[in-house]
Amino acid sequence: MRRTTLPHPRVLLPLIAVLVLCVPRPSRAAEDPHARYAPPAPRGAEVITPAATARLKRGAAALWIYFTDKGETDARTFARSVHEAGGRVTDRARSRRAREMQGRFVPDYYDVPVSPRYLDAVRSTGATVRHSSRWLNAVSVEADAAGAKRIATLPFVRSIEPIAYSKRVAPVGPVTPVAPGFAPTPAPERGMAPGTPEERELGQAPALGPPAGYGASITQLNGINAKAAQDSGYTAAGVLVAMLDTGFNKAHNATIQLKRIAEYDFVFHDGETANQGNDALGAWDHGTGTWSVLGGYYSGNLIGPAYNASFLLAKTEDVRTETPVEEDNWLAAVEWADSIGADVISSSLAYFAFDNPADSHTYGQLDGRTTTVTKAAALAARRGIVVANAMANSGPAVGSLQAPADADSILSTGAVDANDVIAPFSSRGPTADGRGKPEIVAQGVNTIWAVAANATQVTGVDGTSLATPLIGGAAAQVREAHPEWTVQQLRYALKVTADKAGAPDSTTYGWGRANVVAAIYSSPLGGPVYPKPFDLAFPVNGGTITTPPFLFRWRRTVDPNGDAVTYRIKILKAPSDSSVFDATTTDTTITFPGYLGPSTTYRWYVSASDPASHGRESRERFTFVTSSTTGVVLSPPASGVVLYPNRPNPVQSSTLIPFAIAASSPNGMTLVTLRIYDTAGHLVRTLLENEPTAVPLARFEAWDGRDKKGRRVSSGIYYYRLTAAGKDLSRRMVVLR
Repeated sequence: MRRTTLPHPRVLLPLIAVLVLCVPRPSRAAEDPHARYAPPAPRGAEVITPAATARLKRGAAALWIYFTDKGETDARTFARSVHEAGGRVTDRARSRRAREMQGRFVPDYYDVPVSPRYLDAVRSTGATVRHSSRWLNAVSVEADAAGAKRIATLPFVRSIEPIAYSKRVAPVGPVTPVAPGFAPTPAPERGMAPGTPEERELGQAPALGPPAGYGASITQLNGINAKAAQDSGYTAAGVLVAMLDTGFNKAHNATIQLKRIAEYDFVFHDGETANQGNDALGAWDHGTGTWSVLGGYYSGNLIGPAYNASFLLAKTEDVRTETPVEEDNWLAAVEWADSIGADVISSSLAYFAFDNPADSHTYGQLDGRTTTVTKAAALAARRGIVVANAMANSGPAVGSLQAPADADSILSTGAVDANDVIAPFSSRGPTADGRGKPEIVAQGVNTIWAVAANATQVTGVDGTSLATPLIGGAAAQVREAHPEWTVQQLRYALKVTADKAGAPDSTTYGWGRANVVAAIYSSPLGGPVYPKPFDLAFPVNGGTITTPPFLFRWRRTVDPNGDAVTYRIKILKAPSDSSVFDATTTDTTITFPGYLGPSTTYRWYVSASDPASHGRESRERFTFVTSSTTGVVLSPPASGVVLYPNRPNPVQSSTLIPFAIAASSPNGMTLVTLRIYDTAGHLVRTLLENEPTAVPLARFEAWDGRDKKGRRVSSGIYYYRLTAAGKDLSRRMVVLR
């Protein structure tokens, strides 16, 4: 993991030296020792650490049980475990991780879950299991002293340590009520996408359009130039943001239209993050407020930087009593967000001083590698997640930051007022090992947030917990603009374009107040600026189409450099997502020339590319269904086998090959083979190979214009050949690139 060292408070480096220190380097994730097999970690001399013993003297306690290994016995079983774990990583998380590893996803030890056998053994001691952490190779439990001693006898237990506590970074000072502007009729709640988190797709709902007004929130947005970035087309569509907080009112006017992909309550262990019967009345206040600052959409009152993002909601803090929440809820939520594929995490929790001094961290532990939450935050960043976390409200003393703000590779966030003056309460750096903190600041004084208890009210609040979601939203906007950047490149772009980048400090402002537009367009990283985000238009999401010609239409985009844009439309048959149509055009409409089966579900989306092939996918992926008849019905023949002309012909990118077979077999089955050949008789591609098929049938098989190695074939004449029910038929087609 790369470490960026900012100047000590007493040492100011010239700008050029700071830039050299800050230039992002490739991720070192592939060098991690956990990527290869290592012998089990040794057991400590005292399995129950002195800190755990002290905690247990006060009664039953929340403890971490760390294991020596994950059940593997040698390099072969290790490799098998890693391979199996890699197969469970979602496509979205896989793509995000591949970006951090220069285009290649490599599963590692952190993907392997804790051994079920070890968990069962811990439960057998009478301990109550809270959360299991694959990253730490540990399990959190509640146990008394006798139970801890029984756990310590298990040979695969490396150590037993107390769980640290935390409190949210609560608002400071009085709140300033803000009268609502116009209160629009709440839109129907978008709610959760159907299916499991792994099955949900981003972009299924139409993007929210530009708001009619911003109300008092315009000041906090203009402070980081987020409004101008929105005007430029960047509202975080397609970006997945995880909010970690106290709970969320999803029916507030500022949040009701926001898109939720998944939610989980890590306090009550269920799928509801709103207030529940056992909650304190104001449990959801803080979470609703921070979510609205990042992504709120309440025209005339409150708009967040990233209102078109998709959200994961994690309730991690129990506010029923003054007892601080345990760190394992936070860690479990981070691992959950990683597993679904989060791009950004915004968290306003901090860990340092607690009700009992014996539970508190020391400043010396804020070194970027000691506390559990700090290690988790840094590991999330290494796995491709931009983490924004509050510095805390313990300023103005030097070194008053709280974990996990000491983590390397994240955006630790301080608070300024509307005039860019640091707030007295904003915690200060540096870390115990001399790294500058915060990285960045945003408005955290009189910042407008949603009042959870009143669906129409917003108010002004102070705290670094309000500055943090502004930076989380800014990061989501930059991520939409630059999907190719690594976490380190994105952080670098935000830092080096902030207003104090010429003379950053290591205690107060860091690199200063962010400038989203400058980060997108003007950072020294250079590189491509992709075509601007755009929307699909017709057929509408969830719509039905009936008769040909089948017209598809989308909104126009532009390339910031003024270059011409080429669109590529893809139509996929659900649920297999097999290709039906793949074509390019310079227009914003296209007519599908082939067949669409009756009563069938399809997905479609469009990508826009500049001349250098920098692609921007549409904000949405729409789904549509066909009616019971689509006007072009292919019926089985009375007898024999029929091979029809492919559509379209000539082929530019893909084509459909129709064929039909009569009921010619006594058992109602036949074997079907369909191959593509060139004019020399060489096999180009096998589409079907002796596939057992029920007859009678009439179907269309798609060919994407590629050979068996996945390469696009060149222009020319090709033949497709069908073998079925004792017949061997072929036809000619033309590929024209």
